[in-house]
Amino acid sequence: MKILKLRLKNLNSLKGEWNIDFTAAPFADSGLFAITGPTGAGKSTLLDAICLALYHQTPRLKKVGKGGNDIITRHTSDCFAEVEFEVKGMAYRAFWSQRRAHNKPDGNLLDPIVELARVADGYIISTRLSEKPECIAEITGLDFARFTKSMLLAQGGFAAFLNSDAKERAELLEELTGTDIYSRISEAVFVQARDAKQALEKQQAQANGMQLLDEATRSDLQAQTQQLSATLADLHTRHAQLHAVQQWQTQTAHTSAEVEQARSAEAAARQAVADAAPDLQRLQAHAPALAIRPLHMQWQQASHQLAAEQHQLQGLHASLLQAQVVQRLQHQQAQQLSANALQKSQLQRQATRAQQADLTAWSQTHASHAQLGENLSGWREQLQQHQQLQQQTAQAENQLLQLQRTAAQLQQQASTQAQHSAQAAEQVTRALQQQQAAEQAQQQRLAAHGASLPQLRANWQAAQQQLHHWQQLQAHAALRQPLELQQQSHAQALTASEARIQQQMSQREVLRAQYRAIKEKVADKQALLTQEQRIQSLQAHRAALQPDEACPLCGSHDHPAITEYAALDVSATEAALKQAQQERDALQQQGELLNTALATTQSQQQHLQAQRDATATQIAQWQARWNSLREQATEPVADTAWQQPDALSATCDKAQQQITALEKTLALADAGERDFQAAKETCQAALHHQQQADHAQASTQQALQSNMQQQLQTSQMLQAVQQQSTVLQNSLQASIQAAGYALPAAADTADWLTARQQEWQQWQRQQTLLQEVAHQIEVQQGQYAQAAQDAELWRQRNNALPALPADVPAYSVTPAATLADCIVQIERTAQTLALLQGQITHAQSTLAQLQQSADQAHGAWQQALQTSPFADEVQYSSALLADTEHSRLQALSDQLHAAEQRASTLLADATQRLAALQSQALSDEMPEAITQQITQLEAERAQQAEQLGAHRARLTDDDQHRAGQQALLEQIAAQEKDSDLWQRLDGLIGSAKGDKFRKFAQGLTLDHLLHLANQHLLRLHGRYLLRRKPTGELELDIVDNWQGDVARDTRTLSGGEAFLVSLALALALSDLVSSKTSIDSLFLDEGFGTLDGDTLEVALSALDALNASGKMIGVISHVEALKERIPAQIKVEKAAGIGYSKLVI
Repeated sequence: MKILKLRLKNLNSLKGEWNIDFTAAPFADSGLFAITGPTGAGKSTLLDAICLALYHQTPRLKKVGKGGNDIITRHTSDCFAEVEFEVKGMAYRAFWSQRRAHNKPDGNLLDPIVELARVADGYIISTRLSEKPECIAEITGLDFARFTKSMLLAQGGFAAFLNSDAKERAELLEELTGTDIYSRISEAVFVQARDAKQALEKQQAQANGMQLLDEATRSDLQAQTQQLSATLADLHTRHAQLHAVQQWQTQTAHTSAEVEQARSAEAAARQAVADAAPDLQRLQAHAPALAIRPLHMQWQQASHQLAAEQHQLQGLHASLLQAQVVQRLQHQQAQQLSANALQKSQLQRQATRAQQADLTAWSQTHASHAQLGENLSGWREQLQQHQQLQQQTAQAENQLLQLQRTAAQLQQQASTQAQHSAQAAEQVTRALQQQQAAEQAQQQRLAAHGASLPQLRANWQAAQQQLHHWQQLQAHAALRQPLELQQQSHAQALTASEARIQQQMSQREVLRAQYRAIKEKVADKQALLTQEQRIQSLQAHRAALQPDEACPLCGSHDHPAITEYAALDVSATEAALKQAQQERDALQQQGELLNTALATTQSQQQHLQAQRDATATQIAQWQARWNSLREQATEPVADTAWQQPDALSATCDKAQQQITALEKTLALADAGERDFQAAKETCQAALHHQQQADHAQASTQQALQSNMQQQLQTSQMLQAVQQQSTVLQNSLQASIQAAGYALPAAADTADWLTARQQEWQQWQRQQTLLQEVAHQIEVQQGQYAQAAQDAELWRQRNNALPALPADVPAYSVTPAATLADCIVQIERTAQTLALLQGQITHAQSTLAQLQQSADQAHGAWQQALQTSPFADEVQYSSALLADTEHSRLQALSDQLHAAEQRASTLLADATQRLAALQSQALSDEMPEAITQQITQLEAERAQQAEQLGAHRARLTDDDQHRAGQQALLEQIAAQEKDSDLWQRLDGLIGSAKGDKFRKFAQGLTLDHLLHLANQHLLRLHGRYLLRRKPTGELELDIVDNWQGDVARDTRTLSGGEAFLVSLALALALSDLVSSKTSIDSLFLDEGFGTLDGDTLEVALSALDALNASGKMIGVISHVEALKERIPAQIKVEKAAGIGYSKLVI
């Protein structure tokens, strides 16, 4: 693991945002760098930021979150820390941030926002606060504790391992190196050995408790089973015969009842037909009326059409008369308007002629002013114009040359743009084809899903939910069978345990009686042995006795038992006592073993009872969960569906296949949607490119045309200027003299030109006015002639109109403002009259046709009525039924006749079946007698079947016990081997607390750690070595090579020596922790202040050696020599008096 970049904001004294790139200079050039600055400036804050970004805590603050944030800079509203790191060539980015509510410095703290992502593709691995540190530990192999002991060695952490006692050192080793697994192994071995022994004892007790049938009993049961089977077969045959007779009697009685019922139904059907005779006659009379109804309807329809057409013709005649009246009124109005226009035109013409006479007289008086307009403008400008014409000639030539060059460039540009436009058109065509193909393909994919991608996605999600529910059902169903087996096993085991307890209690009572008897025997033998030993101890005194002499002990002269005492055999009594004691001890041992076995069996019975109760509880809980899952199912699920795992599995497979198909379709649809969007974007881009090309081409063509026009204009202007320049100088003098004026002096030129200009302007005004008056006279003359013609025309047209009837009603028309409006109205009225005339002619023709059709329809109807059974139209109408009534009567007729036919058919069928049954004549006995016989047979058969079932059950149970005993014996043999193995392993590493194997593993780990530490210590300082104390398991000694390899306690080291040894241990711990993860970055916080100059140089040399191995090492210190020794530095500088710091690289 290697730290690449660090970014932080508003942490402790480092206010604002700061970035450190460890992959850039100067860190890329030298892997060893120093973080320097005064005490309290914020050097350790950089390490806090790394820990915060990775693990959401720091070595100094164990918890930073919503409940408290002591690391955020005062008077700020947000803070963050971000680290980019590399593991096995893959770069990751870890981010942590927190802000206050409403972005106010005094707002409440909000929940932190975290993120872990890959740098290469931006894929987000985790955004959950609790999950992210676990992901960091999984990727790097380092949790927070291992990280702070391997990569980041904070203040006060160097000597933690060196100065801890054996217990703390064991816990630290277990935490850092993961040796806790050995504790779990030791505990697991102990538990496994105990369980294996208990399982063996349980199996042995179960085997001893099995009871089997003896061979005689088993043979007797088998013979009885065969006899009962034969008897039961005879009973089955007799029962079948009686059941056939009973069934025949039942069918015969039932068929007789059906015959009577069919006869009654036939009579009822015939009666219903008779009752409905009036309605059926009405239905019969409706048929001829229905046959002639079309002719009657045709006659009625023709009469209605004839009346409607006559009414329409009357309306057209009224409209025609109204239009004729309006036409006459409009012609009268036009005649009046034309007369008024004629009178007005006469007055205007007279006024204009008087004005023309006045203007003509003035023009004749001032005829000399007519030529001033041709010469005056030239006289004013000819002298200046000559020089201007020369300049214009040069400018026109330059402009023409420039236009020609521009035209050549535009021609070339137009050719290139034409090619681009053609290429763009081809691209648009291809893009449109691709877009249409992609759209059609996507529509085909989505056709079965409502032609909608969201609908397809919703179907896929619904299928997933359904599969998840079926999987829950399947998983829950799989739990039921083991519970059922457990329940049966517990019941059998409890039964066996109860029998075994009774047997063991009986054996215990027998042993107790035997023990009491043998105990009394031992007491008797003990007393006898004591007496014999006492008698034997007096043997020397008995040997000293003389005949006829008094005994020195008792004074008696007679010793009758001395012969018997001499024959005593103490060894035989001792042997008998020993044998009795052995028998007593054997009985006592048997009793103890039996009590132990009884206690074990009782304990096992209680355990089995508890297991049975627990299993019952689990079954009840399972059933509740099962019912809940069944209610949530989209399809009905039987309560016993758990007994059919194959069906549930098939349903899950079907749902999985459906999801697989939907996922495949969804993937294709997503790809198709992306293809369609890409084709659409490509098409839009191609269209845009084509529009740009066409627009550029059009702009170029327009510019080219404009250029050609400018060239033509410039050439013409050049020729005109050159011609004017040649003529101008010669024509000036001749022009003034020809006009009748003398050339004015130079001083009077302006006044003379002004006077001539005023004369010319007055002449122009008079001539313009005269021309206007003459034009008005011509226009007015035409208007007058037209007005006279119009007035005469409308007088004639008004007189030519036909006369109207005397009783015509009065109508009014809207007066027209002008004659033109009145003419428009007259033309519209004429069109209306023509239209009405045509409509009347057509209506008259139609009326004649309708009259003829009505007469023909009436004749046909009368002829049909005469040939029908009806006397007149009234009788016809009464016979004709409505459609609903006809349908009702027809349905009634069909129903009655069908019922009659059905009743007759049923009667014939029932009569035939009754005759067939009566011909069989299976028995003459009464049905009650047959029923009684069947009941007796069934009772006898049930009794025989019960006995047969009981015998078979005993035989089957015995077979199962025999097979179970054999299998159990095989299991016991296998369990004995397994138990022996676990017992041997338990003797080696097993323990209840797990300390046996853990201590051994920790010792090996400590030895390896000391080996690594001594390698680092050899580079740092060759004087000392670390070793384990011989008297303690995890105690340490320091070996002084300069003092004859004498060993002493580590607490005797000086401050600088302790720092070097702690640094070596810290580096060794880093190597040990990083056995599975490469540690490529190392941060050391303080500790170098206790070293002298030489030792500091040795320590830095050792760090240089580590740096040469590829590690990036950062040292935090305020030691001046360290600052000078390491050129690459991150300086943390305090700002004056404000409590903030800044970073300088």
